Amino acid sequence: MSLSSLYLRLRYPRHRFGPGFRGPLRLRIRGRGRVIFGRDVSISNASGRTALLTFGPDARIEIGDRVEIDGAGLMSASTIVVGEDAILGPCLIVDTDFHTIGRLRRRPGESATRRPIRIGRQAWIQGKATILKGVSVGDRAVVRWGSLVTADVAADAVVVGNPAVEVDAR
Repeated sequence: MSLSSLYLRLRYPRHRFGPGFRGPLRLRIRGRGRVIFGRDVSISNASGRTALLTFGPDARIEIGDRVEIDGAGLMSASTIVVGEDAILGPCLIVDTDFHTIGRLRRRPGESATRRPIRIGRQAWIQGKATILKGVSVGDRAVVRWGSLVTADVAADAVVVGNPAVEVDAR
């Protein structure tokens, strides 16, 4: 076990780190929710600082086995699940708006909508991509650079753009 992995386990005792976890000393985990890392997860900050943020005690982020993360921001008010062998570049994954939207959004006490996000097995989320609430990205799908994903992505699909649309990957 590396020194940084040992440090992170001691610094964040509420969260679960699977065997073989590797992460940088400056990994940011914040909030009252729970973060669960699978086996052999590898996190780096080569493309930016990775941040895992939970908003509320019931929020959770689950990272599957052998996932690679480099500079991603995951912000959860409900649930974000990342499947096994997925790759997350310096992207943003957000399961809530963090404020109400619509005509009455400024009324005190209005609650924001939250919907879980699921990233499939062997999916690849490239840099500057944003995945919004309620989206499921299918197994082996690729979300290309700078895409804004507002709807589900099918398994084996390649999406690009704002909003993201499927393209021929040949």
